[in-house]
Amino acid sequence: MEIKTVNTQKVLSPTQISLADYVINPYKGCEFGCLYCYAQENKNIDKNNFFDSLAVKINAPQILEKELRYKKPKRVLLGSTTECFPAQELNFKVTGKILEILNSKQIPYTILAKSHLIANYLELISKNPGNKIFFTFNFQSDELIRLFEKKSPVLKQRLQTIRKIIAARINLRVHIGPFIPYVSDLEKILKLIPKGVKEIDIELYHPKQGNFNQIIKAVRENVAEETSKKLEAVYRCEKNYREFIKNLKAKAESLNDYPNLKLYWINPAFNQFYNSQIKYT
Repeated sequence: MEIKTVNTQKVLSPTQISLADYVINPYKGCEFGCLYCYAQENKNIDKNNFFDSLAVKINAPQILEKELRYKKPKRVLLGSTTECFPAQELNFKVTGKILEILNSKQIPYTILAKSHLIANYLELISKNPGNKIFFTFNFQSDELIRLFEKKSPVLKQRLQTIRKIIAARINLRVHIGPFIPYVSDLEKILKLIPKGVKEIDIELYHPKQGNFNQIIKAVRENVAEETSKKLEAVYRCEKNYREFIKNLKAKAESLNDYPNLKLYWINPAFNQFYNSQIKYT
């Protein structure tokens, strides 16, 4: 992967995602190579190089300091189109410096992550009780992780990270997303998730998220042809799509053995992957 440092002119961007009013992406590109990644569809992203290069916004902390003189975020979202804790974060510490600045201004933030390296920053994140981590745990086996997320952390690393977040008493939601029908196994995933998790959300995969044909091909060649046919059928018409959601919700409720565990659903409209009406809270 090509690593390059770049200077950015803006750090805080307004967002329609209901989790915050501003978003920060300290890097551009991603090393994980997730086949389903929606960020590849972003008009400001070079899809051909998204997984092959990582741009480090080296001056992002300094720009953030300046922006906070006139911008007053109620909450900041980190990592909407990139992983904030790639391996290079250990060298450049851009995300860490941003977290320090937000803490110093008492601005709460929500982090979207699937990297186990976030564990190195839990003491920093715990400084503000309003901070929260959405941590992705969407497959039940390392084989599936490698099929759909070539270089992302394996099950053991993710489970250890979830336990560390719980131990640090940081607000946590385990994000089962994207949940790929007939590939992601909800029962097996829920059995793996450590006790102490109080919130889980389930976000159903949507073809407009990206690379639907490649996902079908990967499932057909590496899982089973019958599974790929069932997956295709879910998205063939709105009736099938709604029926799958209905059955998945019923199954989730039947598998919820913990009375204090809250389940949240993120189900895009049949013809639209994302709109600002989707509520994560």
